[in-house]
Amino acid sequence: MNRFFSALRGSIESHSALLRKGRSFLPAYLKGKKLVHHDFPPVAKQVAKRLSLEFRSEIANPFPPHLKIGYQRQIADYVYGGPDRPRYFFELESLDRAQLYLFLPHGKSNDGSKLWYYWGTVCKQILGDKSMPRYFVWLLVLPDRPVTTIPFWDASKYYRLLSRHLRGIVQDNPFRFYDQMIKTSAKLFLRRNQWLKMTPTEDGWRKGRLLDYQDKCELVILTCTGQQLIMSRGRDEFDSAKEKRVLLKWSKR
Repeated sequence: MNRFFSALRGSIESHSALLRKGRSFLPAYLKGKKLVHHDFPPVAKQVAKRLSLEFRSEIANPFPPHLKIGYQRQIADYVYGGPDRPRYFFELESLDRAQLYLFLPHGKSNDGSKLWYYWGTVCKQILGDKSMPRYFVWLLVLPDRPVTTIPFWDASKYYRLLSRHLRGIVQDNPFRFYDQMIKTSAKLFLRRNQWLKMTPTEDGWRKGRLLDYQDKCELVILTCTGQQLIMSRGRDEFDSAKEKRVLLKWSKR
């Protein structure tokens, strides 16, 4: 995972001009999904070159119906490694999506939280699906600075997770507001006993902690603040004291 982290940092820095020295991570570039569709794909492709791994984008990760996960599939933004044994699933969450509504499991596996994608992936791997990755990685875009108006989905009428009166605090510093809350949610998700599918039979459900499977399919959360790239790992239970942080060196050209 350290190699991936280093490759991502180098790829981001080498695309300083395309990413406008970090400004592409700000709200102005959410319109038309400019970051997701235009600015970031070249970065993702260069990561593959640095790692000498096969690269694919928008790959379906379907889940068996009995897992009851949302629409029964994930579309992984980027996959590194061959289709039989991929090394990394890599998801990019821009500023409007690096919020609690996607990372707060509050009910069953169809509650809309993306953390259930990870749970389903671990279940598939336990059952011997060799197309499952060694690392399941999310990159959260959370500027460590004041930003202009952003879509505040957590306060929307649909989710009602936070008060709309918190908008000003969120905009004052999205990183300080969201980063640790999202990681705390992920930590609790790993710690709690989850029913895992251990065998293909109907009675093959057993209680087991996702935390015990970090050596087989580790959940990793990366955060890009615009100034820093931060790696927090499931094997460390997202302990902030064990995070790896590096400054991004934007080219002056």
